[in-house]
Amino acid sequence: MINIVYEFKKYKDSIPHLIQSSDYKTQYFIKLLGLKTPTYYRKLKENSFSMEEIELLTKALFPKEALLMELEDAEKDYLEGNVIEHREFTDQLKQEFL
Repeated sequence: MINIVYEFKKYKDSIPHLIQSSDYKTQYFIKLLGLKTPTYYRKLKENSFSMEEIELLTKALFPKEALLMELEDAEKDYLEGNVIEHREFTDQLKQEFL
């Protein structure tokens, strides 16, 4: 368990470097996190992102891994029978949005 905490701390400490070396522009991260520009730069400088922000940043910094994880979750739902028919789903969407 202690190793998990240390690994997370190392990852959290590396987030500013990962953001800087990514192909995304600063505005992308500001918009993704829903922060004002000064707040974003303060959090980046102090490395004081919340857990929710770290989750969002991780999904943005590692999109292939995030997609694979979502696909695995979808497959698990399918195998467990947590699915509905397409027609039923579209009917639900029509009722909700129309």
